[in-house]
Amino acid sequence: MELRKTFEEVPDLKVVYVLPDNQWNDKSTLFVESNRMRNRILFALDPDSTAVDLLGLRRENPEPIEDGVPHPATFLIDRQGMVRFADVREDVHIWIDSGFVRKALDAIP
Repeated sequence: MELRKTFEEVPDLKVVYVLPDNQWNDKSTLFVESNRMRNRILFALDPDSTAVDLLGLRRENPEPIEDGVPHPATFLIDRQGMVRFADVREDVHIWIDSGFVRKALDAIP
């Protein structure tokens, strides 16, 4: 299932995309703009990867271009701030199946 379809089906869903400040670029904005998700995705920069470290997501022995880049992670957080789903990946090329995310979304009261 495409991310856009999930947004249409869950009208109050918001995505906060946290990325290290050294990884912000125009490509990130272009992705959001091209998929008409500007009002649904909020970008939050993580100076010095502070949140990455607090969550234990920093990559060990990163390539220079990956310094501060976390392991890919998906967290679903309910309206009360409780983490209802978490997925952390070692490989940036393997994305979580959107069906799992959709089931986890449906299970949040």
